[in-house]
Amino acid sequence: MTDPKEKTTPTVPLEKELQEIMKLVTMFTLLGAALSFLFGREPGTLPDDIIKELAPSIVVVCGFLISYEFCDVMGVGMAKGRKGILEQSYKDLPAKEDEEVYLRQRVLTNQLEQMPLFIVGTFLCALLVNGKFASILSLVWVVLRRMYASTYKRAGGKKLKQIGLAKFTVPCYFICNTMVMAAGIQAVRGYVR
Repeated sequence: MTDPKEKTTPTVPLEKELQEIMKLVTMFTLLGAALSFLFGREPGTLPDDIIKELAPSIVVVCGFLISYEFCDVMGVGMAKGRKGILEQSYKDLPAKEDEEVYLRQRVLTNQLEQMPLFIVGTFLCALLVNGKFASILSLVWVVLRRMYASTYKRAGGKKLKQIGLAKFTVPCYFICNTMVMAAGIQAVRGYVR
């Protein structure tokens, strides 16, 4: 028998979860197809000047990686230093992490989780579809991710729902998944032509 005071987390049935995933796959496929068909180069071809086509995206990705290193990675280390954590051995660390350190660590971890899709999606889209569109989309992604990081780091004392991270993360999911789908569709179009 369960205690009525105990909070239970409602679970989503697997079938419902799969339906939601398929809706997202369909949506990203349509957006990727639109990007491929409307703005993609001739399927099965590479840009005339690969360096010129990729350079804007390279600049954006490098800018994000530098900001990640200085703001997120080093930010965690500086927060740990301010809290005296760097002076402690592992066995002496508190059971519950300091909130500032925890929030900065979450930012760092989440940025890292998003990076593979962002970097691969950006370069595949720039190479196979359209370098200008890829660099613009990736720049918007970087701005949103920096806003996400800044907002999350300053969220001390707030409940997760109060922070408002979805306004940054959801558009970023759309950007990355659209670029990846556009590159995939462009590759298929090039293969079957």
